[in-house]
This record gives sequence, C-alpha cells and structure tokens, in this order.
Amino acid sequence: MSNFRTERIGLTNAARLLGVSVNELKAAIHQGTPLRGVTPPQPVVRAGGNRGNLLFLAGDVMDCAETMSKAGRGA
Repeated sequence: MSNFRTERIGLTNAARLLGVSVNELKAAIHQGTPLRGVTPPQPVVRAGGNRGNLLFLAGDVMDCAETMSKAGRGA
C-alpha cells in the first residue's frame, strides 16, 4: 500500500485539508503571499491548457495544515 503523503491531490482537496477556500489558496500561490500567516504548499504539477490545474503532494498540504493549526493556537 502506498504512503498517502506521496499521493497527488488536486486544488479543491488541498483547500479542504487546509480549511480555506480554493480562491484563497490560489491567490496565495500565485501572489507568493502567506496563507493565514504560513507559507502555502507549492504545487508539484501545473497542468492543463493554461496550467491552471494544480496538483500537490498530500504530505506538503498536511504539513502546511499542521503549521497553520499551531500558529492558530499560538504555539
């Protein structure tokens, strides 16, 4: 069985795991700005005609979500 951390997930699922909207995640990536105070996960693949389909490693998204959680608790 493969490790979930190495699986590729799409933009919608990445936003769900992070607890943010798709637009908020896309804006942080495209503008190079922090996402609620932390560096957003970077896509490993930009696919499609306009390279708008973003794919992320699940592990990168989970790490970002954990960092966001710790920042929210003031840790």
